[in-house]
Amino acid sequence: MISATPFGTTPDGAQVTCYAIDNGSITVRVMNFGATIIGIDAPDENGECADIVLGYGTIDGYTAANPSCYGATIAPSANRIGGAELTIDGETWHLVKNEGENNLHTDLDHGLHKRVWNAEVIDAENTVRFTTALAHGELGLPGERAFTAEYTLTPAGVLRLRYAATSDRRTFVNMTNHAYFNLAGHDSGSILGQVVSVNASQVLVVDEHSVPTGELRDVEGTAFDFRSPKPLGRDIEADDEQLRIAHGFDHCFCVDGFRATGAHLRPALHAEDPESGRVLDISITTPGAHLYTGNFVGDEHAKDDATYRANDGFAFEPEYYPNTPNIPSFPQCFCGPEHPYESVIEYRFSTL
Repeated sequence: MISATPFGTTPDGAQVTCYAIDNGSITVRVMNFGATIIGIDAPDENGECADIVLGYGTIDGYTAANPSCYGATIAPSANRIGGAELTIDGETWHLVKNEGENNLHTDLDHGLHKRVWNAEVIDAENTVRFTTALAHGELGLPGERAFTAEYTLTPAGVLRLRYAATSDRRTFVNMTNHAYFNLAGHDSGSILGQVVSVNASQVLVVDEHSVPTGELRDVEGTAFDFRSPKPLGRDIEADDEQLRIAHGFDHCFCVDGFRATGAHLRPALHAEDPESGRVLDISITTPGAHLYTGNFVGDEHAKDDATYRANDGFAFEPEYYPNTPNIPSFPQCFCGPEHPYESVIEYRFSTL
């Protein structure tokens, strides 16, 4: 079942709508501003529901700076691009330098997470489909491009997110969702005691600006080894230069089992909250996923008047590796007339 309610007005007067997708147990709230997840109500082991994603209670928080990009669809370029430039078919394209000399998430002020998307409700599939478009050269990249973000909630408690893009000429697309989870409830404080495993034998090494260098490092024997479940906080202060650079975990993990041909959905993350008994499993089709322990999160008067501090939520952002166009050895995600972009993320909610 899907219901639609007003969620305010943007500064330029556009109406924003919240769509609540319900399966009788779980409710997912998404809005057409930024194709954004603004809430997920999930039951604990006693059947008590809580909202487990961080965010704001009104549209104003999202139209303002929102540097954490709570719940947002990030596109066309997710994560970091070194030097804020890339080359496509011999031509150099320039993105906004918004993190020193580098680019983060395309454009934090004008990216697709800051725009009102078109929305279509597909009741028969319990789906909301958002679409938007960019002109050639807009946001610093080539091609007349069309983007889709499709949210489906199944009877089995799976939120399926399908991203897609087409372009009339070769361009770069790397989409992700930037939801922050706290399985105890969005306003429950630190997530460092929540237990996580990540299906990844390698992690990307970053430079002093958190831009991947191209090196893949084995996680074995390091703080980045999440192949067996452990609390997020167990090794977050380990003596590791990579952790010092990022002030915690802020790295892309190379999720095992990626196939370059065909969308192969595979397990990436398993998370549990020992107190509430809530469980989250995330499966992906992209080569990697970026684990961020909210090291720079800081918001007062978020939804329910919550105050968010560092490590109060974790993000797990499925993606092609950051800085991919500048590192030929990485799996590439160029999109064109004969090669549309598509990725799938599945979030499965359950209890211990």
